[in-house]
Amino acid sequence: MNKQLKDLRKALKLNQSDFADRLGMKQGGYSHIEIGQNTLTEQNIRLICLTFGVNESWLRTGEGDMFISKELADTPEEKELLGIFRRLSDEMKDFFLDMGRKLVKTGTAANREQAARNK
Repeated sequence: MNKQLKDLRKALKLNQSDFADRLGMKQGGYSHIEIGQNTLTEQNIRLICLTFGVNESWLRTGEGDMFISKELADTPEEKELLGIFRRLSDEMKDFFLDMGRKLVKTGTAANREQAARNK
């Protein structure tokens, strides 16, 4: 997945810092993922796909198209969410994405805490 991450970032014309920031990560942490020192979590895979419209199969395997078609969504909920997002102003889109990133971060932290308690 490391090659796909780097290819994606370059296709989006983002440096590591900007890419990481869009995901709510620190540049150093993202850098370690991109070079293979740290693994990409399932939560981060989903976040990358949602944030940048990436084909998850391509991200995992390198096969297929890098980006999903704007018409594709797996569930009715995803289609509804995409429709809502498209109708927002640019300012509201930024706010919405920020809240989404915070929700993912909170969920990831809660999952780590639960896993630690279960050990």
